[in-house]
Amino acid sequence: MELKNVRRIGVFKMRNIGDVLMITPVLRALRETFPGAHITVIVNPGTEAMLAANPDINDVIVYRRGEGTFLSREWNFLRALRRGRFDLTVGFTEGGRTAWCSWFSGARYRFGAAHYSWHRFDPRRWIYNHPMPSWPPTGMHEVERHFFLLEAAGLHLKSTTPGPLCLAVPDDLRRWAEQQVAPLRPSRVVQVHPVARWLWKCWTSQSMATVIDWLQEERNTRVIVTTGPVDRERERAREIVALCRTKPLFFDGDLSLTQLAALSSVTDGYFGVDTAPMHMAAAVGVPVIALFGPTNAASWGPWTDRCRVLSAPCPCNVAHKELCDWSAVRACLASITVTQAQAALDELILSAP
Repeated sequence: MELKNVRRIGVFKMRNIGDVLMITPVLRALRETFPGAHITVIVNPGTEAMLAANPDINDVIVYRRGEGTFLSREWNFLRALRRGRFDLTVGFTEGGRTAWCSWFSGARYRFGAAHYSWHRFDPRRWIYNHPMPSWPPTGMHEVERHFFLLEAAGLHLKSTTPGPLCLAVPDDLRRWAEQQVAPLRPSRVVQVHPVARWLWKCWTSQSMATVIDWLQEERNTRVIVTTGPVDRERERAREIVALCRTKPLFFDGDLSLTQLAALSSVTDGYFGVDTAPMHMAAAVGVPVIALFGPTNAASWGPWTDRCRVLSAPCPCNVAHKELCDWSAVRACLASITVTQAQAALDELILSAP
């Protein structure tokens, strides 16, 4: 398909932190395909840090959820979209808001997923004049999915092979991170992020504490424990640190996303659960060992060659059916042994030159 006079592009990804980071390879491909275009990404609040200093985009529009009255918030958001004067929009977020906003933007070319609950009676089916398939092939990674959707809808990118994630770390933040890690050197330094916002993604607290102690006592490795700012995350992380015999350096939910990315970038590797900081560690290029439970690792695993995924089969991650007991530590996560984690750390991080 030939798209003529595309000077301004709007890309919608109104999801969570990791989801926004996952679109950075396709943003690079869009930049290569439309080198002179002005590319704007539309995201939810709290996720824009994933695109800070990204060389492949020009600006970001944030939908300010919860700010002001509903009417004023929607009006300001729609005005920002109209000012974008997009020639082409790409809706990587299924849902009504992305569909209607793509139409309201006035773009001539509108790519987006056209699968909705009302099926053929849903007016949103006609909003996109270049509809994308509803579902990619089973087992496709989320990064690859973005390329597949555009290709299937007729937008042929110059590069069809996804590259690495992109998460820029400014020099001043990298210097700050190096200052935090300097007292721990010359030992190896491993970042441990033991808790996700959704606690059903967490390993057992005792297993995590055992690995931290093993790293520090038996492998002469210093550990930095990080966690998010949500109270339940901090409580679980504090519980894990309290179970440790050794004392890791603990950042108790007090780091910004950009600080967390910078800190990851100066460590020797990441060990932790399936959560946004896992994807951030992969994006800044350090080895990643990730613990996966009900989430399908084939679709959401770390997008890097320098990784190991520890998981066990369960109905949720094999048959894609939510059959686990969601009120406690998942059986699939609990079945991952400390020995398996230690072997992965030895192989991928601790044995590196």
